[in-house]
Amino acid sequence: MNQLTLKIALLDGFDFDSFYPMPQNRDALALLHSAFWQSFQQVFLYGDAGSGKSHLLQACCYKAQESSHSAAYLSLKQLAPYGARVLEGLDRCALLAIDDLDYIVGNLEWETAVFHLINRCRQHGQPLLLAALNNPHQLDCELADLGSRLVWGPAYRIYRLDEPSALEAFKWRAYKRGLQIPEYIIKYINKNFPKDMQSLMIILDQLDKASLHKGRKITRNLIQETFPDNTLPTLIQ
Repeated sequence: MNQLTLKIALLDGFDFDSFYPMPQNRDALALLHSAFWQSFQQVFLYGDAGSGKSHLLQACCYKAQESSHSAAYLSLKQLAPYGARVLEGLDRCALLAIDDLDYIVGNLEWETAVFHLINRCRQHGQPLLLAALNNPHQLDCELADLGSRLVWGPAYRIYRLDEPSALEAFKWRAYKRGLQIPEYIIKYINKNFPKDMQSLMIILDQLDKASLHKGRKITRNLIQETFPDNTLPTLIQ
């Protein structure tokens, strides 16, 4: 069973250009922008939900594909319904990015599958990016040997944007899409909606689609039509 059969795909726009560069993430970004595999075959990213770990893993895959290299992004949370055998045969692409590792911690079958996958990647010299909520030293793995594999390379914390920075990132991402959002709309969103990055990106995505579909500029009326009662759709999982 392969990646295409499972319909695991990169999300549009999740590249380095659209990742808001907080100073706290400077070292991690510098490494991921470089040919990090020349120094470290394995890199681990950790941080709170909504900090941008998934974005960065996919950005690295985009960059590899732009250089005509094969790359695969895998969310273990998305793959869980298919069973641990889906990890077989994934160790031959130029770059493998495995997200949501904490989702399978405590499940011995999945832990064993990830353990063997990491071993195969190391044997084949395949660069590996890993991501979880917690530092790899703090993941309470059932399989001790998996825990030892997760700390084979450097680990970088990815810091989540605070509310002011998230709003700046929202404006920046809108600009990157060619959207003009007046300052009074930013103030309206600031007053009436959650200001975490995941929620703001849902707002931006939905407004982008509504503006294109209706051929209208982004106004307060369009926001109210798109989000009745200022309620966001249940898209965050």
